[in-house]
Amino acid sequence: MKPFYEICMFGRTENASKELETALTDHLSEFDLKIGDEVALDRSGTIKTKNPKCASVGLFFGDDPAPAYDRPEALTDYDPIIPIVSSLDRCSVELPPEASPFNAMASTEPNASARIASATAECLGLVPSRRRVFLSYRRIESREVALQLFDELSQRQFDVFLDTHEIRPGALFQDVLWHQMSDCDVMLMLDTKSYFESRWTSEEFGQANLKRASILRIGFPGVTLDKNLSVTDTIELKKSDFLANGTLNDTVLDEVADSLERLRSKSVAVRQSCLVGSLRTAVEQMHGDLGDAGQMRRVMASFPTGEKLQVYPIVGVPTSEVINKIVLDAGKEECALLYDHVGVLESWQEHLEWLGQRIDRFHWIKAGSSFQNLQDVLS
Repeated sequence: MKPFYEICMFGRTENASKELETALTDHLSEFDLKIGDEVALDRSGTIKTKNPKCASVGLFFGDDPAPAYDRPEALTDYDPIIPIVSSLDRCSVELPPEASPFNAMASTEPNASARIASATAECLGLVPSRRRVFLSYRRIESREVALQLFDELSQRQFDVFLDTHEIRPGALFQDVLWHQMSDCDVMLMLDTKSYFESRWTSEEFGQANLKRASILRIGFPGVTLDKNLSVTDTIELKKSDFLANGTLNDTVLDEVADSLERLRSKSVAVRQSCLVGSLRTAVEQMHGDLGDAGQMRRVMASFPTGEKLQVYPIVGVPTSEVINKIVLDAGKEECALLYDHVGVLESWQEHLEWLGQRIDRFHWIKAGSSFQNLQDVLS
């Protein structure tokens, strides 16, 4: 099998730990990808030519003194590079000038291997570069913690939706909530005593399950997880986790951030799988076949008439930037963007339809209407 993705290690590659390779393996497995099959892991520059059908990323390992920047031939000027150093304050010592323009990561930080693996998946296009979190909470019980998490996670480069910060006066509150939920990877649920006594938080929880988004539950002291509730992971808080002002200590904040980083890949992978499942059902109803996933998770739908359609499952709310990437990747082939439109603002969907009508060989497929959409595309 020819790989769809390439991870090229260079620099002081002996600094690549077993923990990092394990983290890469685990992260890729969320998307049913294996190193050695769909993913090529080049540890010594043995891949000499760039496969134009592959998404590639370089991992440059720095050291003291800084190693030479012998970029593998498989990497182009346009491929992302992640420099890896022992500590961010040593970039000027451990990196050569050619690597300094790229944002580096530290190998000695807590959960560094998992974070580097997540960044690698981002660079390969497996998960969105925006790290989107929907914060669900009751203002009367957890406002201070919610504000703290918003500030802390934003500093850690998460894109956090908080209703008091995002919904403008005059906007339709519920419509905006569901649109934002559609575009988030993980829901962060602050489970306080009266969480399910609120209409809004109860509906947010239900909508997250409907969208199959991962839910990270933060259980406040004295609140027991209902076994009938479907949550992906939970962090149980103790009284000692709180500071005197009612906010959380740094240890808990680190745990929340690491859990979100891990869960968002799982969430994206599950939702992509659901999208492809709905498409497969529709293709089989038309007596067609659906191929295996390739770069950008695209799948080729083939029909008895000889027609073919390259379909790209996209998690979240599609944008013009995503459409542009798809059109460039598909080239002259007929292509379609598959997405879950439930919860997406009608005005947004109308804009997308208008935009799609002006691009040759590009089509839309809504997950809940895959069969009808395919018939319309092929008619």
